[in-house]
Formats: sequence, C-alpha cells, structure tokens
Amino acid sequence: MPITRLSPEQLKEFDQMVRQTATKFPGEVIRIRYSFGDDWYGDPAIFFRILLADGDRRNDQLAALTTRVRNALWDALGPAGLDYGPFFSIRTKAEQDKLQDPEWE
Repeated sequence: MPITRLSPEQLKEFDQMVRQTATKFPGEVIRIRYSFGDDWYGDPAIFFRILLADGDRRNDQLAALTTRVRNALWDALGPAGLDYGPFFSIRTKAEQDKLQDPEWE
C-alpha cells in the first residue's frame, strides 16, 4: 500500500472528512472508501470508491448525484487536495453485490 504524505493526525482528519461527506447524502450514499497511490504519471493521487444505494434513477439523476458527491469531496479535501489528484469510481450496491470486490467493502 502506498504511503501518504499526510501525517497520522492529518490522515485521521481526512478519514473523518470522508465519513462526514458520506453522511451528507442519506439514503443515497452507503459509504465512501479511498486509497492512496500514484496516477498514470507517477504523481500522488487519492482514489475514491463511492458506493451508492440502489434506486430507480434516470441517467441524468445519477449524473447529478455523482457530481454532487464528487464536489462535496473536492470541497472538503482542503490542503490534501493540493498534493493529491482525486479520482472517483462509483458503483451501486447491486453492482457491488454481484462483483464482491473486497476493495469496496
């Protein structure tokens, strides 16, 4: 697992920020997981995995929700956003139940 440039205290604050962001979307976002790594250019990056509740959403509603969640995370990143490029992956609970990807648990 890549090591972050964040201190243990900053990492704890970062984790809390991610959890608080998820709670801003009750009934829509189940959880947000993340990991640190490098992007294609070798620059530091944060990879967010956003798990959405199942629902009958039109594509435009799904796009609007994912934009709101990404923007909330981006706004909450604070100083960490200056050093890490964020990347976002989004999946519904039904997709995760089918794929059983442990990184998303």
